[in-house]
Amino acid sequence: MSALGLALFAVMLITEPEEAFDAAEAARFAAEADAGYQERSQDELKRARIRSRTSDFDRNEGVIMFEGDALVEYGDDYSLGAERIFVFLAGSNRLSRVVASGNVALTNENKIGTCSMAVYNKRTNQIVMYGNGKDTYASLREGGNMVEGKRIRFWIDSEQVEVEGARITVEQAEGGFEL
Repeated sequence: MSALGLALFAVMLITEPEEAFDAAEAARFAAEADAGYQERSQDELKRARIRSRTSDFDRNEGVIMFEGDALVEYGDDYSLGAERIFVFLAGSNRLSRVVASGNVALTNENKIGTCSMAVYNKRTNQIVMYGNGKDTYASLREGGNMVEGKRIRFWIDSEQVEVEGARITVEQAEGGFEL
């Protein structure tokens, strides 16, 4: 979607239904957004790209649903794929949380997580990954190391991990065992 298309979408999201939609104002907004974007370095600005077969936006509830091979890519660093992804907004369309369900796969640099359901909470900046409660565990891999559990809680800022019902596989270092 072009910058103008994104800006028009953003204006539609923040415009109250009884207000008239002004295309000229939206175009000015888009031009200002593009100018601001051009001034920022690529290191400072990452854009989320979202793809799915279908999507649905409930403005009153502040929920966007992406369904069918849904994929969110944030810069080149992070991706989240699932059968369904729900994006919950708060206040003025600010991200509050993301819930992914059905064959969830998360990647972050060289880490790969898989689970039945994952919840990202913006306020706490943590991801909670869940197994399906039966025979499938949530798992987090990095190289030959893996941790599995019924629930994996991952704090993004500190990379602290808390696992319920943990099973851990550690790659053996050359010359002996090392943690």
